[in-house]
Amino acid sequence: MRSLPVGCPQAESSWRSPDETAIALSDRRPTSTSVAMTGGQAGSQIRSAARGECGALIPVRPATGKPLACLRGHRLALDLYDQLAPYSHRYRLHATLCEVCRAQEGLDPAARRLAEWAHLDVANQHTLASAPEVGLVLTVEPPSAGTRNGRIGLHLDGAQVATATATICAPCHAATLDYITVAADYRGLGYGRTLVAASVARASTYRWTAPLPAGPVTQSFRARIAMRRAGMPCVHAGRTDVRQ
Repeated sequence: MRSLPVGCPQAESSWRSPDETAIALSDRRPTSTSVAMTGGQAGSQIRSAARGECGALIPVRPATGKPLACLRGHRLALDLYDQLAPYSHRYRLHATLCEVCRAQEGLDPAARRLAEWAHLDVANQHTLASAPEVGLVLTVEPPSAGTRNGRIGLHLDGAQVATATATICAPCHAATLDYITVAADYRGLGYGRTLVAASVARASTYRWTAPLPAGPVTQSFRARIAMRRAGMPCVHAGRTDVRQ
């Protein structure tokens, strides 16, 4: 199968600083070894989650200052109703709680929980060696030898639950978001969109593109990413004179 266009080897220097099985944005697969992202393996490393003392999983969104609205669109900045600033011990992150949503969900136990969500600073990315072993954290891996794409992972208590690969070309001032995958038990929580924001944060002034996937689930996710489709291959692709 033909691979969709990606970026170029010059990406390496840019990474040196600190309902399907996978949501794939292209038919390329990560080339470096990664932690298996199955729900059971990730869950086995989470600190005593079965006892519930750390709280349940809640949605996650990139931290962008004080939120103006909740996940259902209720305006928080108008101070019409109460809003709380709880702390997610499961994620080790600060969060926001919309009282209007909590009241609505209390009337309908089957309603999807969107009243509370955690804030993750997407610029706070760790190397695998320095990443905290508890909570929800972002990790970054530069391209390995012979590859052209770097990786950003989302880890919960040391277990990798989602990952994204991207290629950045400094000469072209362009970047390609190649691939995103989220473990089955962790979908619908905003992990994918958080990884998109974390990838863009590494080169926020660059022109970002992403390939078009096949399948209704992945297409729905792709349609929410504000990136144009990937075009012709980078003119620097295949060059070997990469500065480390």
